[in-house]
Amino acid sequence: MSLSRTKPALSDILHLPCDLTDVNDRRAKFKQLAERDDIFGLVNNAGVATPNLIEDFDNEIYSKVMDLNATAVTELTAAIVPVLIKNKQGRVVNISSELILGFATRTAYSASKAAVSSFARTWALELGKYNICCNAIAPGPVETELFLQNNPPGSEVRKKAGKIPLNRFGRPGDVAGVVSFLMSDEATFITGQTLYVCGGSSLGSVPV
Repeated sequence: MSLSRTKPALSDILHLPCDLTDVNDRRAKFKQLAERDDIFGLVNNAGVATPNLIEDFDNEIYSKVMDLNATAVTELTAAIVPVLIKNKQGRVVNISSELILGFATRTAYSASKAAVSSFARTWALELGKYNICCNAIAPGPVETELFLQNNPPGSEVRKKAGKIPLNRFGRPGDVAGVVSFLMSDEATFITGQTLYVCGGSSLGSVPV
């Protein structure tokens, strides 16, 4: 759901549009965010996937995917963590992907999402002493607006939902619910983990 559609319901929230692919823009916005002292949690949820077989490797494409999916995550977290340390509490949730287990044509994407899962483990070790929990969520295929647009009813991808143990694709709320849980008081003893929210598709070979 786009921010423009939810903005009326979030009038008390700071809206800070940012082009994460623009290094100067994102660093300026990260610096602005870091000036706040009321930040409790950070959800790193941005990413791009560009299909390429390994024999068609393109360094420029690879670098762009890694920059947005991994480097920007590191830069934002580095900017915000001092606030969490000062407050001696906080949460960091990285949105990874079940494709960290491997998927054809996704060398850069799989690598970048494996990176953010690894970040969560590393940051959990570094930040636990400040009562900061760091985790990752690895969604399977989720019926976002973009997914539905690119995969209309009857498409080959849609037909593969039946191969998922729960017999459906994920919904945005499935992932949002886990984010909410990890941000809650019920998750104060969970850190350094990657939670698969995939309907069981990570249990076997489900080529979606």
